Amino acid sequence: MSVLRGALADCADGASTAIELTGDPGLGKSRLLRELAEAGHAGGLTVLAGRATEFDRARSPDDEIATLLTLATSADHGHGVLLCLDDLHWADERTVQRLHVLLRRPPATPLILAYSHRPRQASARLLASLHHAATHYRTTRLPLPPLDRQACRTLIRARHEPARREQLCAMSGGNPLYLQVLCELGIDDATGFAELPDTLRATLARETALLTEAELTVLRAAAVLGDPFDPMLLTPVSGLAEESALAALDVLAQADLVRVCRPSGARPDSRRLLRFRHPLLREVVSEETPPGWRLLANARADRALCEAGAGIVERAPHVARTARVGDTEAVRLLIEAAARTAHTAPATAAAWQLAALRLSAPNGSRETNRGRLGLLLGLADAYGVTGDLAACRDALGQALDLVPPDQPEQRVPVVVLRSVVERILGSVTTAERVLEAELELWPTTDKRADPLRLQLATNRMGQGRFDEADALLDALHVRTRGSEDRRVTVSTAACRSLGAAYSGRIKPLRTHSAEASSAFDVMPDDELATFLDELGQLGWAEVLAEQHRDAIRHMSRGVRIARQTGQRHVALYLLLCQSYAQHATGDLTNAIASASGAEEAAYLLDRPDLVAYALTLRAASTSLQVNPAAAAGAAERGLRALARPGSGRLRELAAAVLASVRLDQGRPEDCLELLRSICGVDRSVATHALRATWYCVGAQAEMARGDVAAAQDWADAAVEAAEAMPLPGQRGYAHLAMGCRVGEEDPAHAVELFSAAADSFGAAGLVLVESRALLQLGRALSATGRPDEATTVIGRAKQIADAHGAAFLASLATNTQRRIGARRPRRDPTGGALSEQERRISAMVASGLSNRDIAAGLFVSVKTVEAHLTRIFRKLGVTSRSGLVSALSQSSG
Repeated sequence: MSVLRGALADCADGASTAIELTGDPGLGKSRLLRELAEAGHAGGLTVLAGRATEFDRARSPDDEIATLLTLATSADHGHGVLLCLDDLHWADERTVQRLHVLLRRPPATPLILAYSHRPRQASARLLASLHHAATHYRTTRLPLPPLDRQACRTLIRARHEPARREQLCAMSGGNPLYLQVLCELGIDDATGFAELPDTLRATLARETALLTEAELTVLRAAAVLGDPFDPMLLTPVSGLAEESALAALDVLAQADLVRVCRPSGARPDSRRLLRFRHPLLREVVSEETPPGWRLLANARADRALCEAGAGIVERAPHVARTARVGDTEAVRLLIEAAARTAHTAPATAAAWQLAALRLSAPNGSRETNRGRLGLLLGLADAYGVTGDLAACRDALGQALDLVPPDQPEQRVPVVVLRSVVERILGSVTTAERVLEAELELWPTTDKRADPLRLQLATNRMGQGRFDEADALLDALHVRTRGSEDRRVTVSTAACRSLGAAYSGRIKPLRTHSAEASSAFDVMPDDELATFLDELGQLGWAEVLAEQHRDAIRHMSRGVRIARQTGQRHVALYLLLCQSYAQHATGDLTNAIASASGAEEAAYLLDRPDLVAYALTLRAASTSLQVNPAAAAGAAERGLRALARPGSGRLRELAAAVLASVRLDQGRPEDCLELLRSICGVDRSVATHALRATWYCVGAQAEMARGDVAAAQDWADAAVEAAEAMPLPGQRGYAHLAMGCRVGEEDPAHAVELFSAAADSFGAAGLVLVESRALLQLGRALSATGRPDEATTVIGRAKQIADAHGAAFLASLATNTQRRIGARRPRRDPTGGALSEQERRISAMVASGLSNRDIAAGLFVSVKTVEAHLTRIFRKLGVTSRSGLVSALSQSSG
């Protein structure tokens, strides 16, 4: 637009300009010409505009653009002429000739000749004419490239979740028109695009309107083969003679419908593959292909690929489209192709599993049912990898229907998997019902049903039914004592550790978490991949036990394995736990990254409650890394999304985070309203490890609003919660709450409490809460008349905040230091010359520190230091730093 505006200014000065806009369709050439035309109208130019079409070459010579060229050449138009010509690659020979004349013999009237074309489709004569304009023109060429990822994201904005945005950016190829269309479509990785809008279909179909029957047949054959395709297969797939097929291919390439595509890493002598200019163009061609012809072409494609020695993955799409029900060889091929692509292209693998299931004839025999059971389990696995857990659940339900009740041992693994899926989908009640119904088929002492009992215990532990869960686990322990059943032993330890953490039982928490941790740490990755659900239970237990470093270590390994093995659903829980632990240890940047990854995974699994919790975790870290105002929006959205009944613990966590944000925003009333909603009588279902934290925030909020009695109640509750959960961090919150309560009445006692709080948080590794406690300690020290100690302590608080990128806490430390400095008593040791602050700055200058170093040491700005030095120089009658040092030396002498 800057170039176009410059051309308008040049035209007003009497200069003529030729502006060439080039690029693929959809990149914005026409839009730019329209913008230029509107600006030209506003500037008083005579604006002539026309567009060539694919039909122009078949028209009579008296076409629209030729007429416009004549007008631009022959008429006198006062202020100047703007001639906008779009899609010149379609121009006929007479138009090209007149354009050549205009470029070689410019009119006397100042002229802006702006034209667009697609270079790949333009004739050689047109390109030669455009590139050899007379020197009278100021020539500017504007090739329009595809948009980069950031520009694509800007166009998409927040209309789609992060993973979908990245997919849309990639599929659009940076083409804004296609990106706009794709944003409105449902897209499936395996089956392609949803129904295309009529306007776009018509736009793309125009490009094929003038193709001959042979050319269109070859283009359809290319669409059947896919992207990219081997041109040597076009002959057998199209059914044309080789000479005819290759001649048609040349026309398609010249029209830029297909392009050369050499795969990365290919040798220079390898055969060149071709591809469609854009996947949407291929989709339009496929839609317009008669269904009968497409079926026959797919069958021909499979035969050609088979004869050429192609692998089963290449053949699978064509087999899936053409095989008949009962074709056992086709079923075998599709199953094998799905297995090979399960982790690289899980949605495609799922589509092939589904096709194999459709082709297998259900005759009710035991053998057939066994085969269909395997297909359904494979399909469920593929859906699980893609994150489509609802489809996974349905496939597992169909699989269970194929296992007769008199063979319960075959049902156990299917029921276990279905219960896990139901739990991940948030249907805990359904998961429990499925497990209980299946357990009715088993004697209570039969060990083969222990996996069902493990899952039932996990469900009940998550619901807070700790006694029932422990009873199930106790029975399992008795049956497996002394056995080699590693899964039951390790899974039981992980489940018990989480239950102990929820219920505040420290001794069993440490015992069971240590047992599970030791087992997981020695497992190879392939074995641990089957324990990721249990690993997540251990991670949350470690977080609640204040073993955050262990949790981060386990979760980071688990996330890596989950991604490698396609277990997206488990990765979500691991990422949430990882973010929580990273925030606790002050790793704010990675905490935000983990929360964002969890948010994306929750979107894909259609879990709005976990999307909300991920937002909450992100807000908690953003509040400290940036400021509370920057985090408030995400925290509010998270809490609103968890307002529905049944959100339970997640809603409490979201309310607590927003309460802390509100307190830091200086809104204690709002903070207390949130806390009362989750801390009232019989209201909280939170774990014991969180209560002291919340009560501490409540005490601080009541003190902020001046209600000492209410603050005492909150502080007492914090002490009681810490005694019930004797961990260093819990004691720290109790000390902090009591310190805030007694601060104004007994500063000396507050110093002891805040010091104890800081020590406790440091022992727990809660570094940023330690920084907050140190800030409180510094203020209390200042109130007791110990400013030097206060300055040192607050300096430590700021160092911690700076080291962990907690800008908000660092700003609190700086402001506190300034307030303490402002309250210092002023002394006059030089007979009225310098204040205490000025003497300190003078001494720092004498020690050789720069102004910036002095500012950092005193927690003031460089400008403040410079202002002090100006006054010092004036008072001591010196004009330089060396003069200041000399004056101080004489004074001390």
